[in-house]
Amino acid sequence: MNWEPLNTNLPWRTVEEGLGTQLPEDCKRIAETFGAWDFSEFLQVISVDDARHLDLARTWQKHLDQSPRVRPPVFAPYEIYRPGRRGLIPWGCGELKCGYFWLASAEHDPATWPLVTRGPRYPWHHVEMCTAEFICRVLTGSDVEPFSIARQFPEPDFSPIEPVL
Repeated sequence: MNWEPLNTNLPWRTVEEGLGTQLPEDCKRIAETFGAWDFSEFLQVISVDDARHLDLARTWQKHLDQSPRVRPPVFAPYEIYRPGRRGLIPWGCGELKCGYFWLASAEHDPATWPLVTRGPRYPWHHVEMCTAEFICRVLTGSDVEPFSIARQFPEPDFSPIEPVL
């Protein structure tokens, strides 16, 4: 990707305390390497940075605040994660209104959380792989249909997301 790792130290302890759970280590390493980023102008991974519009804690809190008021429930049959319960934590989004989530549970190791995703052209899907592997396969392979963008973008590229001022 011709990208030098940022090697940033993000405030994971604060974020995880706010969420009431730890997050998967692979996604934390991705965020520390790339910051807020976008692959092939399609897949945006939510990071941790109060100056950016794709902040993980703020995105989760926004969904949490909105979910009881929205009828029919937007995330049915799932719910947004609440500390001590099972539910969705958003970790990314894509063009065409695709959503990428961890199905989080404080009772399970975050490394084992399944991914849950949906888009306008497909219903909810459970995906049993880590976040980094899923991202790689979406960008480069056809073995994760209907999620793959490899046909449309055969050579993935990377762009940092600039802060919203």
